[in-house]
Amino acid sequence: MSRFWSDLVSRLNPYVPGEQTESKSVTKLNTNESPFGPSERVIEAISKCVGEDLRLYPDPRSLALRDAIATVEGVSNSNVFVGNGSDEVLAHTFQA
Repeated sequence: MSRFWSDLVSRLNPYVPGEQTESKSVTKLNTNESPFGPSERVIEAISKCVGEDLRLYPDPRSLALRDAIATVEGVSNSNVFVGNGSDEVLAHTFQA
C-alpha cells in the first residue's frame, strides 16, 4: 500500500497507542478519557432515548442511522458509510 503514499506521508512518525507523557504540565487528551463521569442529565437523556436497549449490541449495519443520513443528504443508504470511529473509517477508505 505504501506505493500510493506521498513522500510526506511516508516520513510521518506513526501514532503509538497508549503512549503517555511524563510531563505534569501537559493535559492528557490522547485516550479520550475524562476524570469526570457523565452528568446526570446525560445519563437521563440516554436512558430516555434507548431505555433497556443500551445493554444490547447495536445493529452492525447501522441501517437506521444510514437511512436517516441518506434521507437528509438525498442519496441512497448504500452510499452512506458508517464506522466505529475514524480509525475504522480510514482503514476501510484505504482498503477500497
